[in-house]
Amino acid sequence: MAENNLSQTIDEKVDFRDKANNFLMKDNALIVFMMLACAGAFAGTHIFLKYHTGSFSTTSVTVMLKGALDKENYSALLGFTGGFLLARILEGPLVGILDIGGSIMTGVATGLPALFLSMGYNIVLDNFLLSILVGACIGFVLSVIILIVRKFMPKGYGSLGTDVMMGAGNIIGEWFGPIIMLAALKYNFVAGLGSIIGGAICHEKGKPLIGGAILGAMIFGWIFSLIF
Repeated sequence: MAENNLSQTIDEKVDFRDKANNFLMKDNALIVFMMLACAGAFAGTHIFLKYHTGSFSTTSVTVMLKGALDKENYSALLGFTGGFLLARILEGPLVGILDIGGSIMTGVATGLPALFLSMGYNIVLDNFLLSILVGACIGFVLSVIILIVRKFMPKGYGSLGTDVMMGAGNIIGEWFGPIIMLAALKYNFVAGLGSIIGGAICHEKGKPLIGGAILGAMIFGWIFSLIF
């Protein structure tokens, strides 16, 4: 009896695994996951605007968003994030890999909220539930665009220079070190000093400046908070 129950349990697990794999290989799975991911990213920006934490975008792009909010000028941010979103959405069908950093974290979590704010549609980000709904709708639209583009792509089409495009975000990110330092200095002198020291250490070791700037600001800011 015990062996029969064990065998039945194993069969049920295998059957569930097969059903899950079959679903994940269908186009509908992309739509579901894109809706969930975009809903979370868009709602995270609502939390950032209300409580200054919770942004799903990268630190450098979040700093750009904060600067745009302070100056109420979104043109530079829209140009940067909009280009990323468009490039990644077109890139996905070409290489079969959707860059979440460029498409969702940069485009949906920062670019589209900036677009809504620039047009005066603050309501979509003022309410948490509404921001989730709008984010889910954005994910649905983007996933449908990706699937449509993929269906019209000729078979055997080469992706050509998309390997360069895939690395563009990392290369651009290396230039945001000074922006992180300035933001840290504006927040707190000690955190800014730590950011500069961390950036200098990484630069000396041939590492990306932005990593040292962020870590230095976090460490020195934490020490300052313990002392004072």
